[in-house]
Amino acid sequence: MTFIFYISLVLLLLAVIRFLVVLFNFLTQPFLTTRSPSGAPLVSVLIPARNEEENISTLLNDLVRQQYAHIEIIVYNDCSTDGTEAAVKAQIKSDERIRIINGNDLPNGWLGKNNACYQLATQAKGAYLLFLDADVSVAPHFVGNAVAQLQRKRLVLLSMFPRQVTKTWGELLVVPNMNWILLSLLPLRLVQWSRKRSLAAANGQMMLFDAQHYHAHQWHYQFRHSAVEDITISRAIKRKRLRMATLLGSDDISCRMYHDFSDALNGFSKNVCAFFGSSTYVTLAFAVIGTLAPFLILFTLPFPLSFAFFFSMLFARMLVSDLSGQSVFKNVMLWPLQHLVFLFMVYKSIRFYRGKNIIWKGRRVK
Repeated sequence: MTFIFYISLVLLLLAVIRFLVVLFNFLTQPFLTTRSPSGAPLVSVLIPARNEEENISTLLNDLVRQQYAHIEIIVYNDCSTDGTEAAVKAQIKSDERIRIINGNDLPNGWLGKNNACYQLATQAKGAYLLFLDADVSVAPHFVGNAVAQLQRKRLVLLSMFPRQVTKTWGELLVVPNMNWILLSLLPLRLVQWSRKRSLAAANGQMMLFDAQHYHAHQWHYQFRHSAVEDITISRAIKRKRLRMATLLGSDDISCRMYHDFSDALNGFSKNVCAFFGSSTYVTLAFAVIGTLAPFLILFTLPFPLSFAFFFSMLFARMLVSDLSGQSVFKNVMLWPLQHLVFLFMVYKSIRFYRGKNIIWKGRRVK
């Protein structure tokens, strides 16, 4: 047997392992459950917003309709140049629980979102701090269920990946790649069940902290210069052997992050390497192996083994699409094109990580 044959067997094994990870996620259903929180502690909902005129009113409307009413809502207007401030002030007139902080120039050594989150936390009075990105939407039961989950599992952090809404073909070529990577490489329930740092994961779009622990560790201050502060914070929590969990959104929290192919490509390219420990070499290896594996296996392994490979990858793709609330048919049909887009994302991400002057939302982030 040739060396290539053994390489193909290894690639087959890796594909089966990824399928088993997806199957684990599918069987364990890492979603938020419907429960009532214990008592009625104040929850501070903290929203960093920079040029979010198109999104902020939708989120604020969702929040004022929460079944869990004991909340305060603070928006940090991060030097927006659009109508963000006016949109928030219009909402303040109808609900006294909303207030706004107008930010100043970014301090040296800080990234914009980290500074916004830190400033929000200094103004918060709640027993729990719920950081939400301005472009998410939440169902009326969301805050209560999230607090109940944090209490019941005795967590210091609960994070969630919102269900990603895609409406254009350009978005469909980009966005599903992130769910595919996440759910085929990370058994989400093990983020809570295991203390290993390699199983740390969080998403800055939604992070719910126990305020006592947050203030004790000053997470956003500690990692004020990190471009992937959510993952960095989750690893630090694991390192301190504190309890956290990361779940998937269903109908409770969703987000349409981008509205066309170009924005989605540029946005996700910033973060691809973060899925692989911020290592450009590991990211590149993953992309190359994923590209070459089907061809090696197809031409070197006998039919039963090559069938096992393609069946594992196809069925895993279908399960990931179902977990993500996306069209199974579209994701299967677009799979080859999505992979080509992923390769281009990896190229852009490596350039991002090796760059010295990267701009995002009008600010330097690296």
